[in-house]
Amino acid sequence: MIRAFNYAIIFVVLGAFWATWANAADLSADYLQGRWVIDYQDCSSPDAEYMEFNKNGTFEGTRTGNAEIVGFWRLKEGILDLHMVTSPAFFDDLNKELEGFEGIYSYFQGRMVIFNTKNKSFEAFGVIGDEIKRASAVRCP
Repeated sequence: MIRAFNYAIIFVVLGAFWATWANAADLSADYLQGRWVIDYQDCSSPDAEYMEFNKNGTFEGTRTGNAEIVGFWRLKEGILDLHMVTSPAFFDDLNKELEGFEGIYSYFQGRMVIFNTKNKSFEAFGVIGDEIKRASAVRCP
């Protein structure tokens, strides 16, 4: 029920981004390949969150040089599908009590609409797990 509600909200918000989303639908997977900094403008910060999309369809999300999330990705018609695993023990910004979760991994699925694409940046909006997310990304060298 909550998941259906989240998807309904996405489609309502998509109406506001329809023009830029139409351009994003023309994106190829080559556009996303490489390293991106998320919600931050400086690719040199070790504390920023990074996503690296590999040509073979895998990706990893890193912070402080450590992989926090790994998985598979696909871009089709401006929609980024993510299938990923992570462990709460990897998130330094969460309570230290989660250290007991080492070796325990959870699967999440995400679906993000890519819009406002530029040569070295884009924005995304969608659902990851059971949360609605909006993010911006800047390509890193």
